[in-house]
Amino acid sequence: MRRNSANHLQEMSDVNRAPADREQGSAPPVADEQSARTFRGLRNLAERITPWLVDVGSWIFGGLTAVNLVVISALITVGPVDAAIRMATAALAAALPLNVAGIILLRLIRDVNDVALDDLTLRAFQDAGFPEIDAYFPSPVERASQHARRSRVALLYSLGIAAVSVAVTVTGVAAALWHMGHWIAFVLLSAVILSAVLVTVAIAHALPRESDAEKSLKLRYRERRDSVTRQRG
Repeated sequence: MRRNSANHLQEMSDVNRAPADREQGSAPPVADEQSARTFRGLRNLAERITPWLVDVGSWIFGGLTAVNLVVISALITVGPVDAAIRMATAALAAALPLNVAGIILLRLIRDVNDVALDDLTLRAFQDAGFPEIDAYFPSPVERASQHARRSRVALLYSLGIAAVSVAVTVTGVAAALWHMGHWIAFVLLSAVILSAVLVTVAIAHALPRESDAEKSLKLRYRERRDSVTRQRG
């Protein structure tokens, strides 16, 4: 009789535990795991749109180079008449090497990936009979990972170079316009800020709205995060 009662209690305990286990198994992952998945997703997205990013970066650096050359050529004819002209010429002259460096960096990304430079180098040494050359090169899987990492690093550096070049170019053009009139320089800076705001607003409005499923999923993640935080506290 006692054995039957114990078996019955064990079965009831298993039944009560099953819904909790199912709920825990279907619950969303904790915040750290979700953040890691988000980071991996963004990294995969960046790898897949790398060719497009390279094209956009090339257009940006090309446009900045054209602006620098046109304005510098006009400033050279004016001469160092005042501090604004000298500042504009110095800023635009400093921006030119940055633009060239950005173009070279983006070009190297495309050429290394399109030409498969690592594979060509390996085959060249193999054809030359270099002993145990495979030991000096990573495996194909590691090679692909290195290509992706190389592209990410180059794109990040290109983004930093582009930000500095844009700031220096805007400073140089504003200084050149300051020579013509102080209010003209303020108009340029206001137009730059307004353009950035309009682009941001346009991108924000172009994004798709949250669906009911997405709102429900975010609510579940939030509840799960709050629950884990209370348990840790």
